[in-house]
Amino acid sequence: MLVEDDVIWREHLMNYLNREQDLVVVGAAASREDAVHLARLSDAHVILMDLVLSDEGFDGIEAALDILEIKESKIIMLTGIDEEEAIMDTFTAGAVNYVTKAHYEDIPCAVRAAHFNMNYIHPDSAGVLLKGFRELRQEQRSKLLTPAEREVLAYIHHGHTQITIQNERFTSQSTVKKHVNNILKKLKVSSSREAARIAKRLGIID
Repeated sequence: MLVEDDVIWREHLMNYLNREQDLVVVGAAASREDAVHLARLSDAHVILMDLVLSDEGFDGIEAALDILEIKESKIIMLTGIDEEEAIMDTFTAGAVNYVTKAHYEDIPCAVRAAHFNMNYIHPDSAGVLLKGFRELRQEQRSKLLTPAEREVLAYIHHGHTQITIQNERFTSQSTVKKHVNNILKKLKVSSSREAARIAKRLGIID
């Protein structure tokens, strides 16, 4: 099933896909409302959804959300936009792939992969997803330690002793020791120097 508001692109894609021996376009829609209605009636295994269907923003994502509330569908976003935010929003909404129109020749492969539940992410979006995963992991790691613990660890990384740290932070020796002990437990290491090295490598401290 194809959802595309541009009539020229819609006709081009329908003709292109129907030339594939194992693919058939069972229906086409031009708006969010028509897409939801057609999806409700159709037995399409895969839906190609244009990201922008009107002047109201990324309403293709809204259409995808509407459809996924009705039935399980494999939705591939098809768009001329190659923006990180759009790509992340697409997958968050439940789409299985994201292909730009500049690479429309890759659509048949993406459709087959979706139909057979293959883990195939088009290069248009793979790099963005990997970057997003890395940022998420770094955010999770940064939350492993409290702000005070990260500050103490940063001092250690720059060569400060516990005595100079307590003087710099105007705090007691017992407080600094408590922070260090908590850091060692959380990072599962035996020395503060090792903790600082690991934290630096993982991006927990600058």
